[in-house]
Amino acid sequence: MKVTINQNMACTEDEIIINCSYLDERLKQLIELIRQYSFSMELFKGNESYHIPLEKIFYFDSADGKTFAYTKDKIYEAKESLSELEDKLRTTPFVRISKNCILNSSCLVKVKPMVNHRLEATLKNNEKVIVSRNYIQVLKEKLLIRGGLT
Repeated sequence: MKVTINQNMACTEDEIIINCSYLDERLKQLIELIRQYSFSMELFKGNESYHIPLEKIFYFDSADGKTFAYTKDKIYEAKESLSELEDKLRTTPFVRISKNCILNSSCLVKVKPMVNHRLEATLKNNEKVIVSRNYIQVLKEKLLIRGGLT
């Protein structure tokens, strides 16, 4: 694979052009990651608004009718519901893992089986989240597309 980078201070927008003879799964995964890096979410802490890059978000969780975004060490509130986020993030590494949680599969380090056919997912910050049995197949499919755990 040949990579060419042209840095030009006159550019007003970054542009990535991919020339390929065949669009294989690894290249699709790379495109998915590029799309993630070009996207940020408007999240809130109190009355303050923050634009957080998507790759910095480990997972979204809902509780008491509110949606929260978890980064390595901070928690923000999102205005969208989990269903809205799930639709919005369909082409990214994010995947629904329970009724109340959407996980960034890029932040996943390992999974291990638990009782009741659930999985315990360990993230890059050593936090653990539970994958409900109804969502295990969806997670497996996302990981296959992504090429497995990092």
